[in-house]
Amino acid sequence: MKEKIYTIPVNEAYDTDCECPMCLLEKNLERETLDYTLGAAMMEPDFRENSNKKGFCRRHFSMLFDMPNKLPLALVLDTHLEQIRKELDSYSKSARSLAAEKGGLFKKSGADDFAKNLSETLDNIADGCVVCEKINHTMERYADVLLYMWANDEKFKAKFDNSKGVCLRHARMLASMAKKSLNSAQCAKFLPTLYEKEMSQLRRIQDDIHKFTLKFDYRNKDMEWGTAQDAPIRAIEKITGFIKNDAEGK
Repeated sequence: MKEKIYTIPVNEAYDTDCECPMCLLEKNLERETLDYTLGAAMMEPDFRENSNKKGFCRRHFSMLFDMPNKLPLALVLDTHLEQIRKELDSYSKSARSLAAEKGGLFKKSGADDFAKNLSETLDNIADGCVVCEKINHTMERYADVLLYMWANDEKFKAKFDNSKGVCLRHARMLASMAKKSLNSAQCAKFLPTLYEKEMSQLRRIQDDIHKFTLKFDYRNKDMEWGTAQDAPIRAIEKITGFIKNDAEGK
């Protein structure tokens, strides 16, 4: 199949020897999105409006803080805090009424409704993240491209067969999207292929992690590490997806 612009990132990821090419795509996308957030996005009203409303998750706030230029981050925080205060200010009248309320033995307090509504608003503030939103949307497109290439490109199918599979998080994504991206016959072939690939790679990872534990027995002090020395981080990332960013040394 002739390479197209939307297939290049997926092909390049599968040219890399890694535990999960989808995680590699996600890691690159995350870095690009964070750079964009404190760079070109500062001049785009639509993005600023969205970031003011949704903010960022703890992970991405932490990564933004670790970036060198603090002024763009401070500008984002300033307008985001203004939006948060505006949303919470809508409860000021209810808060005053609740504080002045005189409860009785058989009178239902307004505290339950106030707590429910305030908690929902705080949940929305805490759960929002424009970076996660961008990553999730683009990763679904990458998954769709991957499935299309698997079904239509024999060279890519060979890359997929020779890869180390994907993490369980991205295996779930591929499994859930297969029915939408593939026809019935293709889906019936892909899902067992994905399953067998994941099972074989989990066995490989467990062999490494088991060998890692054996190395701590003094009787095995002369045993070669082989591929087991970094088994703990690879095992975790095989289960959960990548957990380190470039600044943390991966």
